[in-house]
Amino acid sequence: MKLNGLTWWINRWRKSSAYMAMNVEQQGAYRNLLDEATLRGGRLPNDEQTLARACGDPRIWKRVRPKVLQWFTLGPDGWRNDTLDEVLKATHVRLTKESTRRLQARQHIANKRAKGPGEMGSRKEERSS
Repeated sequence: MKLNGLTWWINRWRKSSAYMAMNVEQQGAYRNLLDEATLRGGRLPNDEQTLARACGDPRIWKRVRPKVLQWFTLGPDGWRNDTLDEVLKATHVRLTKESTRRLQARQHIANKRAKGPGEMGSRKEERSS
């Protein structure tokens, strides 16, 4: 399931060590990298040109890179952010539960319709007696 958006917890962000440690230029690059990572399933490629473009302004990348990438971990699949991984996992769990709930509701409605109006009518008569 590809995500195009996430819930952004402003109070969590403003209390985070990342927010406290970075200036506004670094924060903007960091947030842009998180957006790009979200669109890519949680990871950023280990490619300087891609990272520079994804930060929002390739001209500032060399200047902000050391501060911004300290909040990411380089692994075999690219750069990841622990908090983003946690948020993505929670979001997928919530979306899966919601999808299951909607499917069950549709099945319940389909089952009611399949029983036909006679079944519903007999329940109505029971209630009125």
